[in-house]
Formats: sequence, structure tokens, C-alpha cells
Amino acid sequence: MVEENFSPEQSLKVIHSMLERTKQDFSDNSFYLILWGWLIFIAAISQYLLMTVFKYPQSYLVWNLMWVGAIISIVRSIRKEKKIKVKTYMGETMKYFGIGCGITFTVLAFIFIYYNIWQFAFPVYFLLYGLLSFVSGAIIRYVPLRWAGVACWAISIVAVFVKFDIQVLLMALAIVLSYIVPGYLLRAEHKKRLNEN
Repeated sequence: MVEENFSPEQSLKVIHSMLERTKQDFSDNSFYLILWGWLIFIAAISQYLLMTVFKYPQSYLVWNLMWVGAIISIVRSIRKEKKIKVKTYMGETMKYFGIGCGITFTVLAFIFIYYNIWQFAFPVYFLLYGLLSFVSGAIIRYVPLRWAGVACWAISIVAVFVKFDIQVLLMALAIVLSYIVPGYLLRAEHKKRLNEN
């Protein structure tokens, strides 16, 4: 194996190109932010309406919509994985960070169901949305995602002091800020890059 010596300038260029490639991959995958954003937004608004307007006692059933998102995400990622020719360290890190967060959300749902402690669910989820957004934004150097993370942390604090039905509405707000808006911004940047090439 031949060891290559890079100058500091060449090293910075390699690092910069890796970050740009990761950001581009993340932009390409804005589909997931938009998909999950809209599914969670629809579920949150639906649960709020079922609880407050229709007084339906099993309003939580709307969250079964998440299984649709899981199936779509798994099928799409398997198809996309087969097409990828070059994998980067940063891209793989982002992928596994996203998978890890998804598994964490799912496990937490089972814990909240088992112990029947839903009054704690949304503040905890807001914390995780904040972490996911902030770290993703830091890795790909994308400021809107970092600000989305900070906003989710603030929403998490507010959620502790309000009733459950308001927490459900805050979920809709948090998901707009952390998934839907960044997802569409990244998609727009991706389309702009494609048009420039």
C-alpha cells in the first residue's frame, strides 16, 4: 500500500469535498425528511382534532401511520443502496445516525405504551428531533438544520409546562421546523445544483 503525503491545502480540499459530497447525499435524501415530516404532521393534527373536536378516546391510533413511513423508507433505501457505487465515511455516518435515531424513536414508543406515560413522550421526542437536526446540520454544515435543532429544544422545554393536547400541536410545529422546512430547502438546493451542471 502506497502512503500519500498531502499538503495542508490538499488535505483541506479533500475534507471540503467530503463534506460537500455528504451534504449533496443528504440533499438527495431530502425525500425522507419530507416523507416523515408530513406523516408526523398529519398524525399530530389528526390526533389533536380527534381529541379536542371529536372527543374520540382512541385518538392515538393515528400514529399507526408511522408504519406506512417505515415500509416506504425501507423499500426506498434498499433500492437506493443497490444503485450507490461510491460510499463515503461521512455519508455512512449520517446513514447510521439516522437509522439509530429511527430505532430510538420506535423503542421509546413501546416504552411509553408499556408504562402508559404519554405525558412525557412529546418533550422527549422534541429533544431527539433537536439532537437529530442539530448534529445533522453540524455534520453537513447546514445552518437551517442547526437552528431547527435549537428550536426543537426550546419547544421541548415549553412542552413540559402545557397540557397533552397542546403538546400534540407542538409536535406539528416541531416537525415543520425540523423536517419539512429543511427538507424542502435541501431539495431546492439539490435541484439548483442539478440545473447548474
